[in-house]
Amino acid sequence: MRFGLKRLVLGLVALTAGATGVAILLGATDPNGGLKPYGLQETLPKMVSSFGANARVVKIIVGSSGVYYQVIGADHRLHIRDYSIVQSEIEAGTTGYNRKTSDFVRAPTAAESRSAALTLSQLDPSAVDSLYGKVGFPRQGSSATLTGRSWFLESGAQPDHRFVAAYSGSGVQRTQAPAPPDPNTATVPSSAQAAAPTPSGGSQATTKTVYSLTTTISSGSTKPGKLSKTTQRLVTCIAHAQGDVNKIVVCQRKLVP
Repeated sequence: MRFGLKRLVLGLVALTAGATGVAILLGATDPNGGLKPYGLQETLPKMVSSFGANARVVKIIVGSSGVYYQVIGADHRLHIRDYSIVQSEIEAGTTGYNRKTSDFVRAPTAAESRSAALTLSQLDPSAVDSLYGKVGFPRQGSSATLTGRSWFLESGAQPDHRFVAAYSGSGVQRTQAPAPPDPNTATVPSSAQAAAPTPSGGSQATTKTVYSLTTTISSGSTKPGKLSKTTQRLVTCIAHAQGDVNKIVVCQRKLVP
C-alpha cells in the first residue's frame, strides 16, 4: 500500500499555479519545472517587435530552457536579452519555476560591431528545430549558437558530435570544435546553462580547444573577461569567414592551439 501511494505521489511531477505562472514541483526531474521552454520560434518575433527587423545580430544562444540574444539596435547600443526559466524556493521543501525575461544595455565593442553580419529579419524561426532534426540532437540538453553567419550545434547526449551550418540551416557539416567564444564576456547565460556538457571525470577532459571558452553574460553585474590575442584573432578570422565552412576550418588549423 505504501509503495503504491509513493508511486502515485511521484507521478504528480508538476502542479501549475495559474495565478502566478509558477510551476511547483514534487520530486520532478524536469530541469524546466514542467514549464514549456522558450524557443527561437516564440522569441524571435518578440525581438523584432522590441528592436526592429533591421537590428543586427551579434550572438544568439538557443539552450535547453531559453534563448539568449545580443543585438545592436537602431540606437547603436548593444541590447542583451535573456529569455529563461528560473528556479526559486517558494517555501521550505518546495521549489518553484518561472519564465523570466532579463535585459541589459551597453555600448558594443568594435569586435561586436564587426561580427554583427546578419539582421533579425534574415533569420528563420524554425532553423534550430530543423537543424536538430537533421543532426539527430534532442531539444533537451542541446544548444545552438549563432555567431557571424553560422550556427554551431552541441549536445550533451552526443558530446563528441558537433556541427556547423549556415544561418539559413543549410550546409550542415561535422566539426571538432564547439561554438566560437565571445571575446568580451565571461559567464554563461541562464538560458544556456543546461545545454553545456560536462566531462565525466577530470582525467578525460584532456582535449584542448580555444572554442571551449564559449561565454556570454546574462546581466549587468558581470564584467567582461579578457582572452588572449590568439583567441581574439580566431574570433575575427571566423567572423570574416562569413559562414564559409572551408574558411572556418582554415581558421581552426591556423589559430587553435
